[in-house]
Amino acid sequence: MLTDNKGKSFIGRIICMMLIVTSSGCVQLPVEELPSTSPYANFIGAEYRIAGDISAYGIYERVDGRKVLSYVELIPGVGISGSLVESKGPIARGQRMQIVSAWRMHIFGFTQGIYYVVKFQEKNLPSDVPIRLELSRGNEGVDAGLNPAVYERLTQ
Repeated sequence: MLTDNKGKSFIGRIICMMLIVTSSGCVQLPVEELPSTSPYANFIGAEYRIAGDISAYGIYERVDGRKVLSYVELIPGVGISGSLVESKGPIARGQRMQIVSAWRMHIFGFTQGIYYVVKFQEKNLPSDVPIRLELSRGNEGVDAGLNPAVYERLTQ
């Protein structure tokens, strides 16, 4: 009988953690700027040219019952979808962008992911929200760099 109660308690904790983790996908994760953390500092200020197929996606959040654009995510190849995701369309090859800052996302004290905030010389994306390039989904290269098949580095 004692073993049975411990088993139920353990399963209850697992279910509770699963509910917390799955519901956290609907909220923004805590972030930490990485201004001087190696190796990311080596890329801040670097300029790139779009050399591959990449699309921009608007990521929205619900504020007072309405959708508000939170940031734009750059993703090569197959994109993402969802009720709070809106395709902003492909980014033309040859456009230039610069890495402005590096950020780390956290969930429950663990690193969830690293992303760069970038800016484009061309003004075809919203300028009032961050444009993010997460080091995943085909964006990542070697040593915190960007995928050279998609992004051609112009400056060192």
